[in-house]
Amino acid sequence: MKQAKVIGRVFCSRQCCSVDKRTLLLLQPLDWDTDEPAGEPITAADCVGAGAGEKVFFVQAREAVVAFQDLDTETSAGTEPPPVDAAILGIIDGKSVTCDM
Repeated sequence: MKQAKVIGRVFCSRQCCSVDKRTLLLLQPLDWDTDEPAGEPITAADCVGAGAGEKVFFVQAREAVVAFQDLDTETSAGTEPPPVDAAILGIIDGKSVTCDM
C-alpha cells in the first residue's frame, strides 16, 4: 500500500459503464517517512468516500481491481470489475513510523 494526498477530482463526460458510479480522484503519492511528494500525480478510483486534502492509502495494479470485488451487488452479480489501475482503500487519520533498523 502507498500513501497519497487527494489533490483533485477527475470529471469525465463519458466513461466505461463499470466505472460510471465511481468517483475518480487525483492523488499526489507521498513518502511514508517524510510526507514529501514521491512521484507524479495519478488518478485512482475511490472506494471509501475520500475528499480533497485528505491523506489516503491506495493500491495499484491487480490489487486495485480486487478492491472492487463484492463491494456492492453490481460487482457481485457477475459483471466485470472496473478497469482501474489504482484504488483508494482508506483514509489516514494518523500514523506512527518507527525506524528500528
